[in-house]
Amino acid sequence: MEEIQQNKQVDIFHLKTQFNVSEVTLRKDLRYLENKNLLIRSRGGAMITVKVGEDLSVKKRMVLNLDMKKSIAETASTLIKEGDTIILDSGTTLMQLTNHLEKFRKLTVITNALDIAIKLSQFNNLKIIVPGGIFMKKSFSLVGVTSVENFQMFRADKYFTSADGINTEGLFTSNLEEGQIAKIIMSNAKENIVLVDSSKFDRNGIINFAPLSKIHTLVTDKNIPKNYLGRFAELGIKVIIAEN
Repeated sequence: MEEIQQNKQVDIFHLKTQFNVSEVTLRKDLRYLENKNLLIRSRGGAMITVKVGEDLSVKKRMVLNLDMKKSIAETASTLIKEGDTIILDSGTTLMQLTNHLEKFRKLTVITNALDIAIKLSQFNNLKIIVPGGIFMKKSFSLVGVTSVENFQMFRADKYFTSADGINTEGLFTSNLEEGQIAKIIMSNAKENIVLVDSSKFDRNGIINFAPLSKIHTLVTDKNIPKNYLGRFAELGIKVIIAEN
């Protein structure tokens, strides 16, 4: 715990070398500490517990579960077809998704995330639409009345979003303005695709921006809690497990 408090994140290989113990022992200890809500296990290690309500900056969120986010984003990119109009939410997993859009010859992307729009501007064959709004420094997104009004007009084939937390009540965010926009988009898009790694499950937050029934497709990793699979099947939600 001293190690994870200091470095925010630890990996099994480092701990094995440092404490001269087996991986079996380490995984058992990490599981025990996670059950005490003292840390969150991730692929190959663990990270410090983060409260959803803290609304972490993009830089801080970028390093959390990065390998899983890359895998989830790559898998999600296979759901996009030539000629689609898609909406990309703000967030680090959605930023990873942009790495797989250069291959498309014809694609329209609507996003209120300035960092994502700037990244996509490097690709020649994409049409990028950025609604106006008030700039949020932590998330690099545009929110407010102007953004809400513009998104009410847009229709899209697919909406790619994420969440700070997901549980049986639905999807949660720590940002009121972004939650408001997400509600509007989810009502207008033909398909709502949610990208969340397994650490987001059984977490709530300040704003419940959508019930589970609003999700059409969910892309996650193999560590998804098994009790959710039955519930998703009942609701007709397609679950796609990203490969490691």
